[in-house]
Amino acid sequence: MLTATQMKQDCCGCMACSFSCPKSAISMKEDECGFLYPEINHELCVHCNLCTKVCPLQNTYTGADAVPDIYALQNHQKAIVSESSSGGMFSLLADWTLAQGGVIYGVSFDEGFQVRHMRADSVEKAAAFRTSKYVQSDPSHIYQTICDDLANGLTVLLTGTPCQIAGVSRFLEIKHADTTSLYTCDNICHGVPSPGVWKDYLEILKSKYMDTDAQITSINMRSKRVSWKKQVMDISVSKGNLLPVLEEFSFNKIFLSLFPVRPSCFHCHYTSYKRPADFTLGDFWNVDSAGIKFDVTGGVNEVLVNTEKGRKLFVLIRENAVYQPVSKAAGWQPHLEYSTKAPGNQEAFWTEYSAAADLKTKEALLRKYMKGSTLTRIIRKVNPILQKTGLYSIAGKMYKKVFVKK
Repeated sequence: MLTATQMKQDCCGCMACSFSCPKSAISMKEDECGFLYPEINHELCVHCNLCTKVCPLQNTYTGADAVPDIYALQNHQKAIVSESSSGGMFSLLADWTLAQGGVIYGVSFDEGFQVRHMRADSVEKAAAFRTSKYVQSDPSHIYQTICDDLANGLTVLLTGTPCQIAGVSRFLEIKHADTTSLYTCDNICHGVPSPGVWKDYLEILKSKYMDTDAQITSINMRSKRVSWKKQVMDISVSKGNLLPVLEEFSFNKIFLSLFPVRPSCFHCHYTSYKRPADFTLGDFWNVDSAGIKFDVTGGVNEVLVNTEKGRKLFVLIRENAVYQPVSKAAGWQPHLEYSTKAPGNQEAFWTEYSAAADLKTKEALLRKYMKGSTLTRIIRKVNPILQKTGLYSIAGKMYKKVFVKK
């Protein structure tokens, strides 16, 4: 919960405080950067302190160690792998949940292509959750319905960022919900960009690069059109072709620059092997050096099984995948150990962007800053080489010592 004496880095925007307040004294308000923060109506507040108790940033896992079971994994169904960001592990969890008559909560685009947490009770609806969305999602529609589903005895799978999982879990605890049939899955996250910047980006495309009568029909922010190791963005339109524009003005590049990322992400409380979820998913980047014995074509998940509940479920679903246990060293990723480092001139970006009066100016700023800092550009170039040679973890730990503040 963000109070008057705290900074914005102390709020991850999970909304748990707002939905936990018994007097509805907390509303979420958008700031000048497009992020939501809680605002307290002090006339309604009764100082029950539930907002503080439910906040997932009251504790930190960073620096804490754990010993999860770690796997490189690929779904047996190649069609699902091709439609997924990595190896299709999410679909194994989703299919099992649906087979129990359960429901899945994941991240999808709404009709206007804004990013929201939604509920799925079918394979078709859950398929929209497969690919990555590099924007902070709006979870406001799921808090009460998860409570209702659990109260009705349904099996529930909840996916999201670690802070979102922690926020919802704390909310359910305060509500005394029976979470026996709840399974949770977070991701190896390195930051969530502003929904406001994403909205501006779509408006720029519509106003400048699309025919006036054309509509966006689909968006894939993690297409495998080139390779699963490349973060290629695809946007389909009812008329025309945006591919030439996306080659040089992709939102993925804007995201990777780190400039529009939420302040709390640079001080993440969940960068460790101790996780708030039963499962943690990511890309298994080290396929070239980890001795993976199966065909990695199409994509491979890194899977951390963090709890006993998760281990029991993994035994039930693993027959539908090819998988291989790996060590911590083989599966090492920086954001299992430390937060993303903010660009040195991020404040300048937000000062300029917040002052921009029109889409033309905003586009110019996004193009200017999406190149990233010098350090970011160097990291992008050397990472594939480090992953291929097995030096990824060594270089990452050196980076931590030099650049990451404790």
